[in-house]
Amino acid sequence: MKNNMNFLQLAKNQRFSVRKFKSQSVEKEKLDLILEAGRVAPTACNYQPQRILVIEDVSAIEKLKQRTSWHFDASVALIAEVE
Repeated sequence: MKNNMNFLQLAKNQRFSVRKFKSQSVEKEKLDLILEAGRVAPTACNYQPQRILVIEDVSAIEKLKQRTSWHFDASVALIAEVE
């Protein structure tokens, strides 16, 4: 990817949807980076009205699968709760 690619080009050319995941768990370091990126992302008037729930426990993932068909057999789920 070019360093000078703008967001519109990125959205048009590099976008993809994942609907199948590996069975391996997400490394803590990677998950921490994802959560930190969300934490420092800009919000309106610096108001952070969201809470991110990280679901990793096998029994909790099974409960999630019973409640939605949009789980794609992921080993971890991030659920955004917005005020």
